[in-house]
Amino acid sequence: MKRLRDKLIADLTHPRPLTDQVVRALMDRCELQSNQIAAFLRERAADLEEAELDTIFSPMYTPSWSDRARYVEERERLDLSPAVLTAIIEDLSQGGLCAAYLYEEEMVSMPLPEVIIDRWVRRLHLEVTLPERISQAIEATIPTDHQAEVKALSGHADWHRDGREEILLAFLTGFARSGRFVPEKFEYLTGLIHTYRPRDVHHFAQQIEALLQSYHEENSEHFFDSHLKEAYGPAGGINPVRDTYGADRKRQMALATQLQHDLSEYLTTAP
Repeated sequence: MKRLRDKLIADLTHPRPLTDQVVRALMDRCELQSNQIAAFLRERAADLEEAELDTIFSPMYTPSWSDRARYVEERERLDLSPAVLTAIIEDLSQGGLCAAYLYEEEMVSMPLPEVIIDRWVRRLHLEVTLPERISQAIEATIPTDHQAEVKALSGHADWHRDGREEILLAFLTGFARSGRFVPEKFEYLTGLIHTYRPRDVHHFAQQIEALLQSYHEENSEHFFDSHLKEAYGPAGGINPVRDTYGADRKRQMALATQLQHDLSEYLTTAP
């Protein structure tokens, strides 16, 4: 447990840049000028209402999937019930922890309030326990370097409702047969499960087909809006502005196509 505690403290207190999003929130919500932010963080920020603190600092203290993956070992090694996590949060909150933010080339220290510690610890989902058959499938099919990441994603609650564990096993089986596992594809797959909430493997295959059809229909018109079309110019232009929306949709379309192929192969070979 000490190793987990030390790891949490290191993550909560290591120096990090104060993001533009948090700076804007501080200026808007607390009516500050940019040259007042450093002093405000040191002297007054920790005294804000909990809801205000949580809203302002949530972008910096919501763990990413890679953050959660770094804690999979502790999640599997320890019995981290909600009651145990509450005790850990209370212990850390009484430890006088301070955050360190780099802002305008200055390192600024801010006392860490309990609400921020609570957000970080609870959103690591350390209490999640994967079904044994899922853990075994991951360890048998996913490259060792990516197993923690896949275990973190597989702990998403939406994977364990209705018949979705069978969908998860179908893809893990498919990856083992084809060797086409890609971390980005698995994260995208988890997002689709969260968004579309399929009933079973066949239902999900239909949903992916419908998704790809919508991508194709959207992509039939090269310009996504009049402003982008204007930027390209009447002849299409030689040096168009960067179409970040279009690039992201193309990436999603490519991932969805790969998932459709993976699932099609599984359904063809499944007993």
